Parts: sequence; C-alpha cells; structure tokens
Amino acid sequence: MKRLIKILLIGIMGGVGCLSAMSAECEWSEWDPTECFYDGMIFNLSLEDQSLSLKNYVFDYEWSGDDGIVIIPESLPSAEDPDVRYKVVAIDEDAFVAWPAGFHYHPFCNVSSVEIPETIVRIGARAFGYTFRMKEIRFPDSVTEIGDECVAYSSSLEYIKLPAGLKIIPEGFAELCTTVSECDIPESVEEIGELAFNRCKSIEKVFIPAGVKTIGSGAFSGMDNLESIDLDPANEAYRVSDGVLYDREMKTLVGWPGQRAEVVIPEGVERIAWQVLNSSDVYTSFDFPQSLTDLSNTYFDSDRNLRKITVRSVTPPKCEALILPQKLPMFAEEVYANAELWVPEESVDEYRVHPVWGKFNCINGVSVGVEKVSAAEEEAVYYSLDGQKVDNPARGQILIRRSGGAAEKVRY
Repeated sequence: MKRLIKILLIGIMGGVGCLSAMSAECEWSEWDPTECFYDGMIFNLSLEDQSLSLKNYVFDYEWSGDDGIVIIPESLPSAEDPDVRYKVVAIDEDAFVAWPAGFHYHPFCNVSSVEIPETIVRIGARAFGYTFRMKEIRFPDSVTEIGDECVAYSSSLEYIKLPAGLKIIPEGFAELCTTVSECDIPESVEEIGELAFNRCKSIEKVFIPAGVKTIGSGAFSGMDNLESIDLDPANEAYRVSDGVLYDREMKTLVGWPGQRAEVVIPEGVERIAWQVLNSSDVYTSFDFPQSLTDLSNTYFDSDRNLRKITVRSVTPPKCEALILPQKLPMFAEEVYANAELWVPEESVDEYRVHPVWGKFNCINGVSVGVEKVSAAEEEAVYYSLDGQKVDNPARGQILIRRSGGAAEKVRY
C-alpha cells in the first residue's frame, strides 16, 4: 500500500505543478502542514519533537538525463519563521526506492551518490536498496539504527562505510550486492543479521570483532571470493579454525569461505546453520562427518556444480525432500542426476531407499575410518578421521593422535 501511495503521490504532484519542489527551495505543502518539499525530496515533520524525516525522493523517470546526486540537508526552515529550523534526523523505509507500475513493480534506485549529514540517527528498511548507479555509500557515525535490506540488491555498489557506533547490522543488509568489495564491521557491532552479506561475491576477507554475540544464519553465504573469515581472539561467542567460522563449541558451522570449492567439515560438527553452504556456484564437493546426522534445517538447491558428496554417518542424516514454505528441493535436480554420493559401505542400501538420499543416481560405498598414514615423528601428530593431517587442531575437535607408532582417537 505504501508503494502505491508513493506512486500516486508523485503522479499527483506532477499533475498540480508541485514538481517545482525539484528546486533547492524549501516549500511547505498547502494540504498537509507537516509535509515539505526540498530539492526533489519530501520530508515529514514530527510535531512531537519538531524533527524531520526524509519520506520520499521524487524520481525523474527519464533518469538518463538526471545526474542522480543527492545531498540531504541537515535542517530546513519552518513555514512561519525562516530563522526556526527543523533538524533532519531520519530517512524512512523505501525513501529512495521507486516502485513504478510501468516497470511491473520491479523496484530501482536512481541515485548515483548520496551525502548523508551527521544529524541522521535512523535509516529505514531498503532506504537505498536496488541502486544501479551508486558506487559507494558512507553512513555517518551519528547513525545508530539501520533497517533491514538497507542497501540490498544494489548492482553497482563497491564500498560501504558503516557508522562507528553501530550495534546491529540488520537482516539482508547488503544481500546480493555482488560488486561490494569492502565493508568493514565496526568494533561496536554485537549482532549480524541473517543473510546480511549473502552473495556479496567480491568481498575477499571478513573480520569479526570481539563484541559480536549473534550471527544470523547465512550472514556470509554465497560469498564466492571469500578467502577466509578472521575473528578477534577475545570473541567469546564464536571460534575460527583454518579460516572457517563455528560456534564456540564447534558444533555448528556458521560460515564457510566461498573460495574453497571442496568443503570438508570436521568431525564433531553436528549442525550446519541455514543457508551457510547454499547460494554458491563454486562448491564442487561436500564431505560431511559422522557427527552430522541432521540436515533438516538447511538445503543446497543453489549449489548446482556439486559433483561429489561424501556422507560419513552410518544412519542417513535427517533431511527434507522439499523445504517449506518455498518447496525448494534439498539438492538441485542436476546434482541428483550427475553427482556421486559416497556413504558408508554397510549403509548403501539404507541410503538408496531413503526419500531424499535415494534420489541420487550414483550411490557408492566407502570405508569410514583412518587411512594408513606415515607417523614416524616422536611428537604427537594429529589427523582427521578420514586420514588428513591437521596442522592446527581446534579445541573440541575429534581427531586421531599418532605418536611413536601408536594411534588413538581423542578429543583435542
């Protein structure tokens, strides 16, 4: 409804000659004493605290002739007394997003650059989403609240500067901003929402500060060029091992560097957070440990280049054929048709009759355990349960320790 009102408002303004508001003069509405127009922007006055919020930006639909440069004012004069000025403190949701019916409701943002003043403290959901011209956006340190999907689906953004005191990076904040290559997480952040950086395919490194207590599912999924995830050692909620992000107990996989096409999850991990390994064309193989027995909370339908999946659990991990409410398949149809599924030899028949795992055309048996390795070293050397040497074991990880020719299974 709000989007429809916005479209009608713009049409009415054009019909009654109010597009004179595209000039840099402040003009108060004759119909609504709390509404004013300035340089193509529509502001609302709060009678409670005498502050202004930016409600809408009036788009020139012949956008090719518009430079798209927006400078948001710090304050605007009152209608009665130009010496009395109202401070601009907020940018409302969808403020710079157009939803024209003629474009079949596909939204877009025509802004090429925006200057946000230090008076702004709150920015609403999708305020700068769907941009296709803007290269960077800098949020002033005065901003303490940012709405969901604030810059999401922006195909041209390359750089995002977040405010220094921000505590919450919202859900879907920069989702599908495929060209963003730099967006540092401030030290003040305590929470990163679901899908916050989903499919930010150009970011290569992520550093998570000490104060982060909550990371939503899929916050770093689909980041195909992500080389590693780094974590402040003082962080008490999460753990990073070999550039991979886990919860503190290393029982839940929270983030995987998208640049690593071959995914090997260590023994001891019991859960993959929703969407962590979805949304990528990079992955070619999955290796799931014996400890991972439940996959019902996630799915992999976007990982269409998978060619080998190894599942080490003797009992087929719990999963759903169709993920509701979208009714998405666990794996893409081409993966069921072309990928090899490797499972414990004694469980091949059980996997073949399973409603999900049985969809794979090629199911093979593999022995589960430790392959023969050379261990002549006198000091202890650690190996994963599939025989791979582990140079930097993580606390809580279940490994094979070899020393002096003897081997034993231990929790590090």
